[in-house]
Amino acid sequence: MLLADDQRGGRRLARIASLTTAVVLVVLCATLGYADGTGLFAPENWLDAGFVPGNATSPAWATVVFLPLLIGGGAVAVHRLVRAAAPGARARWVFGAVWSSLILVAFLAKLAYSVLLLAIAGPSGLHIFPTVGALLAECGLTGAKYAVFGPLVAGLTASAYRIGVWRLGRKAGEGDRAGEVGEGAEGRKAEEGGKAETGGKAVEAAEAGERGRRTERAAGASRAALDPVAGFAWLPAGAAVALQAGTDAFAWAAGPIPGGRVVATLVTGVAAVFAGVALWRRVVAPGLTRARTGVTLWSLATTLTAAGVLGFAPLWILDGCLNGFGGALFPVASVLVRVAEGVTAGVCAGVVCVPWVAELAWRRRTEPSAERGGLAWAVRWAPPVAVAAVLALAAGTLAPGPAVAPVGAQTQAAGRDRNELLPLSVLRRDGQDPVIGDSEGRQVLLRGVNVNQLIDYGQPDPAKATVWPLEDSDYARMERYGFDVQRLALSWSALEPERGVFDEAYLARVRTAVDQAADHGIHTVLDIHQDTFSKYVGAAPGTRCRANASPEFGNDGAPKWATLTDGAKACGFLGRDLAPNVQQAFTNLYNDTDGIGAEFARTWGRLAKTFADDPAVAGYDLLNEPGPGDAPGVTSSILLGRLYQQAITSIRAAESKVAGGFHHLVFFEPSILWSGLGFDTTPPVGFADDPQLVFSPHLYSESITMDQGLGVTLTSIEQGYTTAERTARAYGAPLWSGEWGWFGEPGDFRSRFERFLERQNTEVLGSAIWVWKKACGDPQNDPEATTSGGGVVLYTCPDGKPLPSPAFETTALSQAYPRSAPGRLSSLRSSLTERDLRLAGSGKGTLDVWVPGQGRPEAKGGGLTGIRLVERPGGWRLTAHTSGRYTLHVA
Repeated sequence: MLLADDQRGGRRLARIASLTTAVVLVVLCATLGYADGTGLFAPENWLDAGFVPGNATSPAWATVVFLPLLIGGGAVAVHRLVRAAAPGARARWVFGAVWSSLILVAFLAKLAYSVLLLAIAGPSGLHIFPTVGALLAECGLTGAKYAVFGPLVAGLTASAYRIGVWRLGRKAGEGDRAGEVGEGAEGRKAEEGGKAETGGKAVEAAEAGERGRRTERAAGASRAALDPVAGFAWLPAGAAVALQAGTDAFAWAAGPIPGGRVVATLVTGVAAVFAGVALWRRVVAPGLTRARTGVTLWSLATTLTAAGVLGFAPLWILDGCLNGFGGALFPVASVLVRVAEGVTAGVCAGVVCVPWVAELAWRRRTEPSAERGGLAWAVRWAPPVAVAAVLALAAGTLAPGPAVAPVGAQTQAAGRDRNELLPLSVLRRDGQDPVIGDSEGRQVLLRGVNVNQLIDYGQPDPAKATVWPLEDSDYARMERYGFDVQRLALSWSALEPERGVFDEAYLARVRTAVDQAADHGIHTVLDIHQDTFSKYVGAAPGTRCRANASPEFGNDGAPKWATLTDGAKACGFLGRDLAPNVQQAFTNLYNDTDGIGAEFARTWGRLAKTFADDPAVAGYDLLNEPGPGDAPGVTSSILLGRLYQQAITSIRAAESKVAGGFHHLVFFEPSILWSGLGFDTTPPVGFADDPQLVFSPHLYSESITMDQGLGVTLTSIEQGYTTAERTARAYGAPLWSGEWGWFGEPGDFRSRFERFLERQNTEVLGSAIWVWKKACGDPQNDPEATTSGGGVVLYTCPDGKPLPSPAFETTALSQAYPRSAPGRLSSLRSSLTERDLRLAGSGKGTLDVWVPGQGRPEAKGGGLTGIRLVERPGGWRLTAHTSGRYTLHVA
């Protein structure tokens, strides 16, 4: 017998496998933690975050909670599995056991860590079902991460196991040969003394054999009692839960499936059941001949997880065939999401299946007669099948959607206008996506530009101003472009420089900017802006950072009193926004540490009170590109959603207290990772029940996204629109991109610039380009640059002399478009190089169209009456009346 097959050899192999697993995990975590300063691809923590928690919101909690559970749990699971493996189990069986165990352990470790984070944050303001769904999705994503990293750990562990088997086998062979050589020489001596020893050895061998037989009988009894095949029928129920959680958290990853979630649940559930049964019968169970109940149940849980992943593969293929795979490297992201959903499905099924199977096994051992006959078989299968069927059906019909409240007196102020600017709200129509509209029921696109001239930037060069003065002439020039909206960036540090004290002079500057824009027919979206959280996060002189990191410079955002970094390092990794001190500051904001989250909401209430009755203010953009925080997914999804809800509550309370006040639009953004990747987890669907929400990601695909720095494209411009539209649809909210642009030098970016605008027309959407004009001292500028690149209006640096903007950019940005269209627009085409507009829609009211150029336009169409052209600076305003379906062609 090989030593690998006896108990002592099995224990040695188990130690080898578990130790290898632990060592490889430690090395992997340390390496990725060093190489990935973002913490996005590292197991959970990055080395710059520290190892010992110094406060309640410290990122080092991952070091003392998640990593020990991951490494220790993985090692223990591998040790128990290898000990229970069948004699002569092959290395590939060990590989599969280790890989699937790591995925499950990672999910559970992330769950424990996330629950701790939420306990620290407190339950106030968290809605139970959206929170649980987001938590499951995020833990599934962690499991998917280890589905990627797991083969490295499993491969090295299986190799160590194989080497251990070989070494034990060699020792056994050497022992046999040594016995043969010594047998003749000592034969007589053995014969003489053997009689005395034979009895003792025989007794010892008999005892060892009896122990082995008892172990085999106990394992056999466990296997006989445990019949988990019926338990795989719980997988469709797990798939229904995973699809609900995944659709809410990762709506961007997949398109619609005919039959909706019912069909998706059936496809994944059935595929997972067949995969699970096959894995168990052909792969897992044959290797568990010595396993007792605990190991068998753990193996069942890991098999359910693996089966869940395999079950979602057909859905990914089906979605790709129906909706396209996304192009570029986007399929990599969508596959990862499907793996995450599969992990969640398997774990959710296991939560019910494993105790259920254990209970059945207990009943079989204690009441053997209860498990006999066809009736018993039907009773055994009935619960999972019934529950799975109910959940599969309910998933498509009873899943809660975004709350939609009727538009009442506090939501609109019909009839009020300011220089033809009407109050805006969300328009909804059965069977169609919601859109932004005005109080006359017309669709409004909102096309314009960002204005950064009121931002309180940090100043890298005292000799250079960080912003240009904001003047009426700026708005007169915007009017010539035909813009009808500005996204006016404000700084919390300027609004509330001291806690509880608002700067009335700064508020007056904001009021002046809103008034001047309105005088030129331009709405305003008020945006509390930030970059790097605050200008107070800069690294101290002499700060030294590790490789791939550089000393942080604070840009703009929160006041000093609200910038709580807890001593985290001020070293930016691959960019300014992912420094540990920046993310710690965001984490404290999301956790409402020292009440700064509540104060942020109060600041919004003060702004809302100022503009509560102003129809020129389109709405409020709650927070520009919020950071992911120390635990992306928990901080950047669940806790960010809670912060948004706090701000919305404060805004609505303030608006309701002002005579003539009405509910403005509320624009909310995902974390800055969306700007850097083209997708990200977002606040949970249902984080707020306000009907005036607008989803407002920044569409920078093929521009400043992280993939471009690596020379590849993860998300194309077109796919960027698709991911944003899918997510907005999941929220039941309109889509409006608050920022885009930055495609590089003018000679290089024309094709991407035009592709962006063409897709915007195809989707009948609006947006605001970044940025109107930049000063030479803007901290986002290259200090050595000779121009203020990145703005619509350009200047030389450092002397600030005007430069002409690229002609194609000016022509494309000033293209003809409908400022407001009765009912809904069904199509929109507008040339980026000449005056040529074609649109179609359906509704009753007044159509209002911007047409650029000096010569009088030629207009024709159907369903229009009273066509009128009025010359305006830079072009013309065309109006016409509609009473149903209409078309318009302007040249």
